[in-house]
Amino acid sequence: MSALLRWSRRLACSAHALLLLAAHAQLSPADALKSFQLADPALRIELVAAEPLVESPCAIAFDEKGRLFVAENRGYPNTIAPPQGRIALLTDTDGDGVMDQRTTFADGLTFPNGVLPWRGGVIVTCAPDVLFLRDTDGDGRADERRVLLTGFDPKGSTQLRVNAPTLGPDGWIWLAAGLSGGSITCPEHPGRTPLKMTSDARFHPDTLEVENVDGRSQYGMSFDDAGQRFICMNRVPVQHVVLSSKWLARNPHLAFSETVQDCSERTVRTGLRGGGDGVRLFPISRNITTADSHAGSFSAACGIHIWRGGALPWHPTKGYRNCVFTCDPTANLVHVDHLGRRGLTFAAESLFEDREFLASRDDWCRPVFLATGPDGALYVCDMYRKTIEHPDYLPEESRKHTDLESGKDMGRIWRVIQRDAAAAPPLPTEWTPHNIGRALSGGNAWLRETARRLALENPTAEMREALAPANRWEEGHADRLRLRHLLGALSSSEMRTALDSKSPSNTDTVIALLGQDLAAGKGDAKMLLDLGTAPMRWDFDRTRYAIALGYVPGEAATQRLAEAAASWRDQRWVQAAVVSSASGRELDLLKAILTRPDMRSMLLTWEPLVAMLAETLGRADAARSADTLDDILGSLDGYDLDSRAVIAAAYARGHGLRLTPSTDRLRTLLEDLGRALRTNGRLSSAQTALLARTPWEIGGVRLLAFAMQGDRGALRALAEFDSPEIPRHLVTSEYLHRGSPEERERWLSACLARPVYCGPVLDAIEAGRFPANALDPQRRQLFLKHKDPAIRERAEKIFATATPQDRQLAYEGAKAALALVPHAQHGRAVFKTLCATCHRLEREGHAVGPDLFDMRSQPKENILFHIVVPDAEIAPAFAAYACETKDGRAFAGILASETPVSVTIRQPGGTEETVLRSGVKSLTALPGSLMPPGLDAAMSPQDLADLLAFLKGEQ
Repeated sequence: MSALLRWSRRLACSAHALLLLAAHAQLSPADALKSFQLADPALRIELVAAEPLVESPCAIAFDEKGRLFVAENRGYPNTIAPPQGRIALLTDTDGDGVMDQRTTFADGLTFPNGVLPWRGGVIVTCAPDVLFLRDTDGDGRADERRVLLTGFDPKGSTQLRVNAPTLGPDGWIWLAAGLSGGSITCPEHPGRTPLKMTSDARFHPDTLEVENVDGRSQYGMSFDDAGQRFICMNRVPVQHVVLSSKWLARNPHLAFSETVQDCSERTVRTGLRGGGDGVRLFPISRNITTADSHAGSFSAACGIHIWRGGALPWHPTKGYRNCVFTCDPTANLVHVDHLGRRGLTFAAESLFEDREFLASRDDWCRPVFLATGPDGALYVCDMYRKTIEHPDYLPEESRKHTDLESGKDMGRIWRVIQRDAAAAPPLPTEWTPHNIGRALSGGNAWLRETARRLALENPTAEMREALAPANRWEEGHADRLRLRHLLGALSSSEMRTALDSKSPSNTDTVIALLGQDLAAGKGDAKMLLDLGTAPMRWDFDRTRYAIALGYVPGEAATQRLAEAAASWRDQRWVQAAVVSSASGRELDLLKAILTRPDMRSMLLTWEPLVAMLAETLGRADAARSADTLDDILGSLDGYDLDSRAVIAAAYARGHGLRLTPSTDRLRTLLEDLGRALRTNGRLSSAQTALLARTPWEIGGVRLLAFAMQGDRGALRALAEFDSPEIPRHLVTSEYLHRGSPEERERWLSACLARPVYCGPVLDAIEAGRFPANALDPQRRQLFLKHKDPAIRERAEKIFATATPQDRQLAYEGAKAALALVPHAQHGRAVFKTLCATCHRLEREGHAVGPDLFDMRSQPKENILFHIVVPDAEIAPAFAAYACETKDGRAFAGILASETPVSVTIRQPGGTEETVLRSGVKSLTALPGSLMPPGLDAAMSPQDLADLLAFLKGEQ
């Protein structure tokens, strides 16, 4: 039921259908301070600013003078005319750490939600624009207002817009997309082609060039010491952007589309992702969420902030270094995780076992944004509202009774600092190049970041000289390395010195910089190759090392790639990085791996990597012969059957070959396979894959026989063939007629894996061997929209009564179910039968369409409407696509992920297919929902009543 109400993918300040059922009155700042609970007794919390000095603060930033710029989203959540958004400028005039003077720096803004100091002014995100505001006459008000970029989508939810302007380690300004897009243009360069924003983005502050980047953060982003980027989504507090699709695109034959890793362990059982979609929280307030499956877990993660040093404890085993803070305003708290290396990315583990870093008993406390200040403290931006929710995510009836306005003229900014922290030294009265160079060293991340920004704003020869190499073990040395590289002042000798420090952040930074230089046709390839020698023990970012090697030709680089693969062969990120760098030398790399001394006894442990590499090689091999494969098999003499089968099948799959006894080695391989099948009577996964790449008379008939005995792998492998024997046998299978819903789903998918199967399936229906009602409305579309007119005509006759023509009339008729006495337990059975292939609820089903956790906050009339009229409202993230491949396969589902090279389609039942774009014949967005009209026809009025009761959580 993929159109059952709007998919509520919340941003930052949103709750998952939050209703404050027990909210008390607002507290004064003094009482609110008492309501906080800090997990660490070594810390204290202080008030920095409160109303009327600040109202509805949603983002903050300090400039080099210590002044605090605040984005005030006063119009939230509704569009109100005239615009009420402002940028406030707060100043501490007496140096006591509390802001006491306010100037309205800019007003008349719609929904400003991000602010970044730049060249004496600030860059502000305020869809549809990214603005530059500056005070040129010293009165504290911006008299210069430039539109740097425009075209960001301002429609829909005010929570889901472009936000978080952040100066990245590359000197560009990075932007979080929210969940909105747009067609981005630059008014100062009208001749440039508009950019269709499909993800987060970055722009150069001088040239104003703009481009998409990987990842899609809802509110906020942050970089660590090594320049790695972290983002967040409403349910996921920490995500690591591991790869760039630009790197993956270097090898046009690589089918891999993932670029982002969820770092948080999901422990709260909510039903998604196998039952562990929630990240545990320990709120102490009385707020509750109507989505009970979200209780005690993140529902509005935002304001992500990597702690890189300051006035919090720094001890490496007890302090906050390498920690990430994330807000959850619906739970009235700030959470902290320690980021530890896990393979080639990170795992986020809660720093405190059963409590939060900062939590409030005040239901109105709404932390939404975090920053490090000039004093090294952690600053918390508290929007302070009775309700933090956009009306779009509330049922229409609930909107009438929800107070969305109270607190809009309130707001607090708090500071968390070490209890016995010494007074911070004063800021430089003048930021000279010398002072900027000094500020780059030391433990305060704000000072380092501010110094780096000022150096980039004024990249003079004097500045480059002031940024001379410093102690390689100093705090923030990686910042200095990146800055000197941006200014063209970083030498090879300085990079080698940084590597000698064995500091992970220094090493990872140098690898990234070497990769950038080599990609640009310069750089020290020998330094990169030397880095892969044994004494380093691979204690660095292997992913970026493998990526950088892709820009180095020659046998030595190929051997280093093989060594990189050997170090972390079970990590999909390094697999993708290695294969992306193997473009044009896949065969040499595969041989280098196969000829390793230890390989003969452990090749199957390398299966994911060698299979990916062999399949990519098959696609890259334009000869369309088995010569290359015979050469590979020659390197496998003495290897066991499954090892040879894995590589042969992967190569043939990528190449599009059907394997026959065309060479002595292939003949031997197929004979060994036949003997194994006669001896064992069962299939390994490697043998199944090999059979799928042989002709029908060799492998297809065997796979069909195994499939009829219940072998799931064999059933799936049948999709590689287009024999009419497949649907003729499968449509009469007991698994299709009497199997569990999951078994039936697998068999239906196999029956309809190719358009050519539709005819035999219709034959079976017309002959009475297969019931038409076994095909759900979605699958009927494969027949009703078939390219063969004869198939369409037959299907229309068979399914003529399946879909009423007037959905509104059907809805009016279905309302009779609302008057019946429901039985929720039977509703669960209806859900499992009709809905579970695409939805999860209470641990039942598959996460293909939207989750249904918000159902209990919706009136039954609304739920019923979207069951009967599913096309009335389709969230963009769940648009249905039909994919047809050049090798004759066809499937439909949602677009789970994509890169310029490949796409991944998630089908009903949770099955995913990743295909190269070069292998796609057509990829078409379907006009309707993944759930076509007519599902209600499969239910009696009592079934409908029971299903509605189950969705509402009734007993």
